[in-house]
Amino acid sequence: MSVYNNFKSTDSIKSEPLVTSIGGFDGIHLGHQALFKKAFEVSNGTFQIVTFNEIPKIFFNNNLKPLLDQDQRSSLFENLSPKNIIFLDFKSVNKMNAEKFCQFLRSNLQTEKLVIGKDFRFGNQRVGDVNTLINYFGEENVTLLDDYLISSEKVSTTKIRLFYAQGNIKEAEKYLGRPISYKGTVVLGKQLGSSIGFPTANVQLHNLTQLPRFGVYAVRVHIDKKTYLGCLNIGINPTVEANLDTKIEIHILEFDENIYDKDISFELIEFIRNEKKFESIDDLTAQIQLDVDKIKNNF
Repeated sequence: MSVYNNFKSTDSIKSEPLVTSIGGFDGIHLGHQALFKKAFEVSNGTFQIVTFNEIPKIFFNNNLKPLLDQDQRSSLFENLSPKNIIFLDFKSVNKMNAEKFCQFLRSNLQTEKLVIGKDFRFGNQRVGDVNTLINYFGEENVTLLDDYLISSEKVSTTKIRLFYAQGNIKEAEKYLGRPISYKGTVVLGKQLGSSIGFPTANVQLHNLTQLPRFGVYAVRVHIDKKTYLGCLNIGINPTVEANLDTKIEIHILEFDENIYDKDISFELIEFIRNEKKFESIDDLTAQIQLDVDKIKNNF
């Protein structure tokens, strides 16, 4: 397996003709996974995944964050054992017209056949579509996949983002085919949690990815190959903070080790409640105790 990062329009690979699956693949949800499975079948296991170092939809919309960071995407791609994983430098290929991009796929990426979703668009101003590819490569060399449905609903990144915004972790997991996870480093906070009996790990994420709605969540925390239950708060801590910076704090149940500067990961289990501003620290402490009890008794 070869991995190519920031692959530019002038770069090329040396290979026999290949089956290519291409797309933004934000989230690598069940629809994307079905695409890769089909590419594996069509190619007898020698397909390649072609995507972008910056997901086009996010490149053009600064308000969007990716569902996965580059490391997470690479890891999930590698689990599929493609011959090549190619991250195109989006700025380098963005201005190509549709015909030039088809030529690039064939000549630079050694593409002989394609397995793509029926909504795939490409080229400058997104003028290229599946018909463009069929006309260039031949109908027999382009395999189109229909929408992947769950309960008659199309699985899409847009829908998954809606679940994130709702705090609907179970539905997001169902569409993704895996838990929602994050990685980060534990950094020094204000230590208010310790002063009220609920010490927290203040986590600085390694990469900026899409967060769920602000609130409290049950989580699984992974530290040094051990797993613990945790009570996570994502938000701005309105009871005790004046600034609006987003903070990620986890009270790890039945855990009292010093983990400052340590890298940890965590998975969301379930949304517990909205973040709110309490009248006093005592009220906040009482609510945290209820949150922790709920998590301890239900997960």
